[in-house]
Amino acid sequence: MLAVGIDPLNSLAGAPLLIHAKRYERMAEYLGRRGMAGARMMRQTAAFQVSLDFDDEPWLRWQVLNAAAPYILAIFANSPIYARKRTGHQSARAHVWRTLDPARTGIPYDRQNPVGAYLDFALAAPAILFPMVEGEHRPFSEWLARANPTLEEWHDHLSTLFPEVRPRGHLELRSADAIAPHWYAAPLALTAGILYDPAALRATADLLGTPDLGLLCSAGRLGLHDPAVARTAADLFEVALQGCQELGPRYFHPADLEQATAFFDRYTRRSRSPADDMLEAAIAA
Repeated sequence: MLAVGIDPLNSLAGAPLLIHAKRYERMAEYLGRRGMAGARMMRQTAAFQVSLDFDDEPWLRWQVLNAAAPYILAIFANSPIYARKRTGHQSARAHVWRTLDPARTGIPYDRQNPVGAYLDFALAAPAILFPMVEGEHRPFSEWLARANPTLEEWHDHLSTLFPEVRPRGHLELRSADAIAPHWYAAPLALTAGILYDPAALRATADLLGTPDLGLLCSAGRLGLHDPAVARTAADLFEVALQGCQELGPRYFHPADLEQATAFFDRYTRRSRSPADDMLEAAIAA
């Protein structure tokens, strides 16, 4: 068992699809027609996903978490090696996700109309759980005109969208690579600290500004070796740790906060992520 963002040992041929439910087979068929990234995503990648509440400031939390996604990707990058070769990406997992299907990934955010932007994104995405028409999967919006989809079918369609932050009645952050279990407190402290403490939430909004889709590419490729990303990531973690302190020990246990701080000191403060440990171990071997 490896706690990494992508399988560093095997090629795609060594990782067959193991789940054969209808949803997975439809996804495999659709994504497979677009290239190899879809199969790699389904069979060989792992993220550390964090679910957070909208609570009483839904729009600000939606903005902040989408804006934080590229930095969270860089901070927890942990997949620089695939099939025993260096990939040139601190997070090869993120590269796979960015290339599997732009119609259902990325950061579908608009400050003026956040709900409308996500609705447009969802309606424009091909409905891969529906039958093909003339050899193609049509956008869900076309099925609204062609048929009468049920609410259940709409919800199923929404589950096939994979943006960095997915709304599911709560906020589902999907940007961090899988990391070693003894560091689990770090992504939890970072996300809870910047979202749940009101002062930290506003400080983060001021620090990050509007979500930037273009930043995902450099964050995934260079990680914290990009000086601008590294500076902002360090500031972001400082705000988060202060936010956790303000939330108090009954909310975030001091031992967990200590663990998160240790991660910050070992990696983020030094413009490093777990990917750097992996690369150094590969060079030493």
